[in-house]
Amino acid sequence: MSHTNAAPLILIVDDEPELEVLARYLELEGYSVLTASNGEEGLLALASCRKPCIVLLDLMMPVLDGYGFLQRLHDDATLCGLPVFVVTASFPTQQMAGTVGLLLKPLHMDVLLEAVAPYCPPSNEDKNSS
Repeated sequence: MSHTNAAPLILIVDDEPELEVLARYLELEGYSVLTASNGEEGLLALASCRKPCIVLLDLMMPVLDGYGFLQRLHDDATLCGLPVFVVTASFPTQQMAGTVGLLLKPLHMDVLLEAVAPYCPPSNEDKNSS
């Protein structure tokens, strides 16, 4: 699912079926995308790939939810500074320590790109935006 090493890498940790559409959209915008369907897969992905510029994280997932994923990131000295956007259908009821923002589902692609850009400037090579 990754493109080239030159393109900024985004990790999406979400169990929703729309995940593939979101990943494809970001790839068309010039990003490399790695996906995981739960927090445990997300942590395995982080251990086996180059460091992403940002993580898009759902909260409600099987195996290891978003809260557990955030706790594990916080406890890991090499990953604790990784920018994380929570992507959810409802506002979290507790303080989301370790995150840089909140994106509400359904995602609007222009809002997503605007949120991601400061952390992951898109690659200039072969970007086909209109």
